Amino acid sequence: MVTDARVTVPTVPGLTGLSVLARGGYATVYRAVQESIGRDVAVKVENRRLESELDQRRFLREARAAGRMSGHPNVIDLFDAGVTADGHPYLIMELCEASYADRMKTNPLSPVEARDVGVKIADALADAHALGVLHRDVKPANLLISRFGEPQLADFGLAVLVEVRDHSITLDALTPAYAPPEMFRYAPPSPAADVYALSATLYALMRGRPPRWRDDVNPGLVPTVDMFGEPIPDVPGVPPELMALLRAGLAHDEHRRPTAVELRDALFVLDFELDGARPARPVRRPVFDTPTSRSNESTVASGDDDVTRVIPY
Repeated sequence: MVTDARVTVPTVPGLTGLSVLARGGYATVYRAVQESIGRDVAVKVENRRLESELDQRRFLREARAAGRMSGHPNVIDLFDAGVTADGHPYLIMELCEASYADRMKTNPLSPVEARDVGVKIADALADAHALGVLHRDVKPANLLISRFGEPQLADFGLAVLVEVRDHSITLDALTPAYAPPEMFRYAPPSPAADVYALSATLYALMRGRPPRWRDDVNPGLVPTVDMFGEPIPDVPGVPPELMALLRAGLAHDEHRRPTAVELRDALFVLDFELDGARPARPVRRPVFDTPTSRSNESTVASGDDDVTRVIPY
């Protein structure tokens, strides 16, 4: 890494002009230029080092698994991955300038908009789960807006970066307001956790703050856990059928939540048109056989292509 008086800037092969976009507990995101083609990109650099060669190999294997998600039209493209000379893993990704976290602070989504975003992101999660990949941190800040105005699910890199660590610290990298109850018990991540997080996110995008929050102030970890026992208030102007679906996704019992496929399809058939708009209907087109396992180790890490892809047009 190169150090100046203000910040330590990593050296990433092929990238120049790195400047900090965001800093987090587990990684720093930089804006950079990919020299070979003059493209602006985002590069996420892990704050910690991978000390062993085994960890580095596992990171690169998991990065390849996350890279398979890039083909989905509502997932941020992952261009490259690697490890810096001093052991920091990095991911080079598509650059988006805005997020739905920014949007909800000033102009919360209408029910129609939230439904349409939900259909697309639930489809992305359904595709990921079929490939044996979990997201683990769905939230408004990880729903970016492409230059074409499309919602893009970002930060599948979290699944990559935490895979090389102990499960007991996974919660440290999550956002409590959108994490399900079982994650606070350090239960292993599951597809149901992604469904909970997406349901909480869609709720927040319409209300302007996460479920059960009484105001815009983050109540902190302990009060957030205590709030799980409170009912989820209605959002003014949101049709009851959409509220019922989100409450199903926010069920305390993970086994009672819909799958990502079920959530996607249930969102799509909601018919409360305010302006005659309809989302693009997901067309489930099998390219390979249905996966025999949803395990990241057996389906994704093996490199087998026995998966079903879900592609909206």
